[in-house]
Amino acid sequence: MGLISFVKSAGRKIGLFGGREAAEAEAAVAEAKAAADAAAADAAEAAQDHAVAMDIRAAILSYVPVEELQVTFSGETAVISGTTSSQEDAEKAILVAGNTEGVGNVEDNLEVVEPKPPAVYHTVVEGDTLSGLSGRYYGVIRLYDVIFSANQPMLGHPDEIYPGQVLRIPPVATPTHTVCSGETLGTIAKHWYGEASRYQDIFAANTGVLSNPDSVEVGQVLTIPLIDPKVELLS
Repeated sequence: MGLISFVKSAGRKIGLFGGREAAEAEAAVAEAKAAADAAAADAAEAAQDHAVAMDIRAAILSYVPVEELQVTFSGETAVISGTTSSQEDAEKAILVAGNTEGVGNVEDNLEVVEPKPPAVYHTVVEGDTLSGLSGRYYGVIRLYDVIFSANQPMLGHPDEIYPGQVLRIPPVATPTHTVCSGETLGTIAKHWYGEASRYQDIFAANTGVLSNPDSVEVGQVLTIPLIDPKVELLS
């Protein structure tokens, strides 16, 4: 008996001779081909989604420790689960997943051993800077280093942010400033707010320490008030 070979491109096309049976056969072949094509496409899409999920998982683990980390990806949604020791690690894991090309949503199923007040998330737009974001969210520009630190090691340099990137803006405690030689309330206000005229805000917050806005002493520790902060303040 053996195997008989044919040149499949030279065969008869279904339906060439007409008739109901031929038409039904042609429809069946077309349906079977469509189903096969759909199955192949579904399999390829599933493989691609799995590859993206594994890439996200590897990226998260390269930045933060997450126990029993599981990641799935479908459509544009990444789902992450596992256990982290801190709120900061959980939020960094979410950022790694969300800042991956093709990911439009992250479903966070992470458990945090020691939960703390959550950070605010900011999506970078053209013209944003870390000092500008510090001013917007904290009311002082000088806390840009807090934002930079909160997004390390994903951020390599304070100036290397790009539109569409999502950053975490963490809660902060009200900062203090130790007066150095040659400083005035005006220079201190310029340092923290970018405006020397804001010295009055510092004076008002330190009436128990300062008796005159024109006189500060080296070594004095001054409270730097956060003006209309958009994040929760730590005690």
